[in-house]
Amino acid sequence: MVKVPPLRTRGFTLIELVVTLAIMALLLFMAVPLATDWTYSARTLQARGTLVEGFAQAKALALRNPCAVPNDTGTHAATLRATTDGEKVTLSVLTQGDGSCTHLTARPNPQWSASLPEGVTLTHNGTKLVTGTPDNLNIDNRGLLSASSEFTLSRGGTQNDETITLQ
Repeated sequence: MVKVPPLRTRGFTLIELVVTLAIMALLLFMAVPLATDWTYSARTLQARGTLVEGFAQAKALALRNPCAVPNDTGTHAATLRATTDGEKVTLSVLTQGDGSCTHLTARPNPQWSASLPEGVTLTHNGTKLVTGTPDNLNIDNRGLLSASSEFTLSRGGTQNDETITLQ
């Protein structure tokens, strides 16, 4: 007579599966806020880069002074303009001049334009940008700002705010 060993089923018990799924769910719930925070932080950093680039473009345009704006107090050669439609913020660089400026005839405003990432809000000197009201940052033909400018870019919580002072 041949002796047959008892059959052993291999696999996981129901309790082992439930514990494993509970641990995986806990890890997922911990990872989602971290990933969201990382995404918001990346968007505000990208917005900061776009703002710095726009300021550099406006300053370079003001120093070139293509419309020969005089160096008088209160006059400016270029403007960095921020506008919003409620959903996105658009930055534009405008050259300043009158109708006799041939540069504006050859290349109408805006001279440069870019949008901030979706959901990023802009605050300039403590005032939040609102729909229908453009915010202008004026630069004279020496590349100097008409006033001190502190910008705060926000997207999803104060830990992701980027504050920058343009000079």
